[in-house]
Amino acid sequence: MASPGDRGSRTRAWALVALFLATAGVVTLSLRRSLPGGGAEELVDAKLERFEEIRDECTVLFLGSSRVHRGFVPEVFDRAMAERGLATRSFNFGAPGSRAFEVRHVLERVVELEPRSVAFVFVDPEGIAVLRDERNHLARQVIDWHDPEATLLLSRFIADMEMPPRAKLDALLPHWQSCAYNLANIGRSQRWIDASLGTLRTPERLKNMLGAGLDGYAPLGVEGEELSRRGERFQKKRRDAYLAELEAFKSLEIREGPPSEFALKLYGDIVERVEALGATPIFVTQPALYLQDDLIRAAERGEVRQLVRFDSPVRFPELYDPDHRYDATHLNDEGARIFTEMLAREFAARIERGELRAR
Repeated sequence: MASPGDRGSRTRAWALVALFLATAGVVTLSLRRSLPGGGAEELVDAKLERFEEIRDECTVLFLGSSRVHRGFVPEVFDRAMAERGLATRSFNFGAPGSRAFEVRHVLERVVELEPRSVAFVFVDPEGIAVLRDERNHLARQVIDWHDPEATLLLSRFIADMEMPPRAKLDALLPHWQSCAYNLANIGRSQRWIDASLGTLRTPERLKNMLGAGLDGYAPLGVEGEELSRRGERFQKKRRDAYLAELEAFKSLEIREGPPSEFALKLYGDIVERVEALGATPIFVTQPALYLQDDLIRAAERGEVRQLVRFDSPVRFPELYDPDHRYDATHLNDEGARIFTEMLAREFAARIERGELRAR
């Protein structure tokens, strides 16, 4: 039996542990408000900083993955709308790898900036049920969206899946680790570190990240760059394989059944954040070799009010023409301009039909 002295020692030890955890929690929360976040190479942070400079001028935003970053051309969209008598100023918030969770997180940060003029937000959420991020789960962009709310939602989704317990644990652990890093503020002082090392966002670096117009669009295939050489390899070595995949895609049909509750929750969160801006959300499916079943079925059932689809090579052969592709996933600059013009045309038509109300 433990002596009173031993019990007292254990009590004091647990009290010290509790004090340490409480102190660590308070310090972490306090620092969270003062740490700058981001870094010289963080695309999302660079876009948010640029948007903050012009936030009260922008009326249209487009969010999504690299297919948005490389595929939506604000200058083309604004010119096309002006030709139809509608004044817009658009900004491209696309970032490589971003899907619904990251779009949700970026929208939260946009709402915090309190822009006055945003009227419409286009969103391509891409695939929903992506359990393992293709990138490092400890990359800054991934850690940022792993707040407790998002991690809990994703954990519930994984827990409800039909898969062996070990596989579930393997799927959950990277997300929990990203969340732990998020809560501990790990990486949030990167901007200070970059500055101390002389790694700064120079005007040249910003142009590489945000495009020459600093509007968020950075085309694929700038002559002489490695990305250009990858596009050339697609045309020389992957073109035939792409055309075969395209033929198979033409016969692909939407899966039967209702959209998943998980997907509807994420779409609802996105809509809620867009409406917090006083804006109208418009979902978009860009030209790809897969179908966003949940999103399409949600629109068919009226659970997503506005959906513009470009995922049909029959209706939009130009967008699937290999001459307009950088690879099987992305459009090249010419293809991006064609897509943006088509989007502007459809957007203007919906306004003219009264389906959308212009400010």
